Amino acid sequence: MSDSRTDALLLGPRGRRLCMALAQRHGEVWEALFHAAHDPADQAKHGVLVRLLGELDPAGVVAEAGASGLMSALGDTTDAARYWEEPDEEDCLLADPKIAEALRPLAQAIGDAPWVDWWSEAVALHDQAYVQWTEQERDKDRPPPTRGTAQALRKWKAAAVKDERQAQSLPDDPTAAYSGCWWSLPSDAGITVTSRALPWLGAVQLMAVEDGGGWTRARVWPVRTSDDSRIADSRIYEVTGPQAWTELVERYPLPMRRSRRHDWWRATGRAAEWYIPDWAAVAADFDAVHLTVLGYLATAGRALDLGLPGTTGEPSATVLAGWDPDTTYWLTDSAAVGRDGSPTDWVLRDGEGSDDPDGDGDGDEEPVWERLQGPRTARFAGA
Repeated sequence: MSDSRTDALLLGPRGRRLCMALAQRHGEVWEALFHAAHDPADQAKHGVLVRLLGELDPAGVVAEAGASGLMSALGDTTDAARYWEEPDEEDCLLADPKIAEALRPLAQAIGDAPWVDWWSEAVALHDQAYVQWTEQERDKDRPPPTRGTAQALRKWKAAAVKDERQAQSLPDDPTAAYSGCWWSLPSDAGITVTSRALPWLGAVQLMAVEDGGGWTRARVWPVRTSDDSRIADSRIYEVTGPQAWTELVERYPLPMRRSRRHDWWRATGRAAEWYIPDWAAVAADFDAVHLTVLGYLATAGRALDLGLPGTTGEPSATVLAGWDPDTTYWLTDSAAVGRDGSPTDWVLRDGEGSDDPDGDGDGDEEPVWERLQGPRTARFAGA
């Protein structure tokens, strides 16, 4: 793995948290992390953590984790994301340059692992899956929507503009106790969102969700684009890191100066003129936008400067918030995905005794998603 890719893992709070999620599988590191995070003024405790990280065998830690352990660590860091409140104790600790540098050997070992080659790849058009969360077995099928995307995005923009207008009455003080919309995506627009299907996991989104609902059951639909030949690379925007995200926002800016002011100040410590992409405008040029896993780890949760002119004297900035790693937002009907065979049902279970995708026979003691057996699994591509 190149130094630049190692740097990408250490650049943002989610990437650093991923590295520590692996490191703390070793008991002494977990204990040192706990004490250092909850006593941030004690530099001696920081020193103990740095020493223990230096004593790890990075390649051995990654090999022991395997494919399932790395995905579990990705799930842990995604689940810990909070963009409506202050960073938690661990994220604050991992922002310490000394701690981050102590994680560098492990970050390099993660990047060298064969199981993460796809983390920097473009959207896998022929291996996409749509997740329908189903907490009740009697839940009816809700396959991915395939029509009405343009109208859905227009409604989303109208609601976003209205929310911003109503937020003008909020206090100018960014520390004021107010919380509202904090995400950067058209998450509530009702458009199709997919992620990659892995040979042993129905969809990446099963294990990596920001602000999840604690779901334990899901129906996963194998999907296809309406016309694969229509979806040229130039029509899919790839968010591979901070620069790609800021360039998207600058090209299609939608001001959210007031509606994001208080939440994103708490999340980043920055007062700024905030912007997100105008997703209805993005759809005029792109059929879909995909966030790579490495792009997520380097970008999510950071206050990123923009070159947009401001009106208040504060700098313009943006935050990537609420976007799950490796997910693709489909912005046009011409590219909208449709069902491609029967769905499969998945359930989150205790990991003991479950199949081990790494092939090392050690199993996994953490909760894992398992595919239920039965008619719904018959046509799943990864079976």
